[in-house]
Amino acid sequence: MRLSCPISSVSTTRPKPSSSKPTTSRSAPPPRSFLSARLVVGADGRHSLCREAAGIAVTRRELTQTALTFNVGHTRPHRNVSTEFHTPHGPCVFVPLPGDRSSIVWVSAPAEAERLRGLSDAELSAAIEKQSHSILGRMTVEPGRNLFPLAIERPKSFGRDRIALVGEAAHVVPPIGAQGLNLGLRDAADVARLAGEVIAAGQDPGAPDVLKRYDRARRPDVLSRTFAIDIANRSLLNDFLPLQPVRAVGMHLLGAIGPLRRFAMREGLTPTWRR
Repeated sequence: MRLSCPISSVSTTRPKPSSSKPTTSRSAPPPRSFLSARLVVGADGRHSLCREAAGIAVTRRELTQTALTFNVGHTRPHRNVSTEFHTPHGPCVFVPLPGDRSSIVWVSAPAEAERLRGLSDAELSAAIEKQSHSILGRMTVEPGRNLFPLAIERPKSFGRDRIALVGEAAHVVPPIGAQGLNLGLRDAADVARLAGEVIAAGQDPGAPDVLKRYDRARRPDVLSRTFAIDIANRSLLNDFLPLQPVRAVGMHLLGAIGPLRRFAMREGLTPTWRR
């Protein structure tokens, strides 16, 4: 694998049968520097150049939701606790940042997300403080707002041509319960474990059989967790009246019963079948 930096475009050359390494070249103005590796971990997001270079196709299902992201300052400490509010249009997530600041991911219908982005700083500050029930005190919106249409994405393969995909290059899910982050951490743990074992045995970490092992390791975890997240997201959007009190009771029990809450947190971090 050969990389040329800085990057302006991407192309992949497939190896001949006698060649042990494929070459990925990226054109750039001179001067150029090159990096060679037997294995590249593609952690470059949902628009992954690594995935594109490896020729890995993606299945994608659009959702009728859009996430508005921005940062806020607040007058009460978050104590490094991430807080998630479930609304009829999707979750609203407060992710702690250094100091008395948080990053917001506010999911809503596309038209509502556009309306929120168009508010003044004072109006959006008041809106997000109301959405949070003022648990973090008075809020002040910081510069910078972005909209991201939500989708569920999964590549046809998690590794090919000496490239192993992790994070959003390997899966895109709605922002519920930090499950996308947890999946990404397990991606990294699996590729590190496999590569470490193979290198310790004096073998090639980018060999096709190693990437097939990585694919087999990640596929059941990603598929099962994507299914669970999709069901949870659909439950938020479902206005079937009998379902709403059931959902509310379930969330109350998770918050009120310590052992149940800890079990749910452990399962979110690492499913029982992986231990």
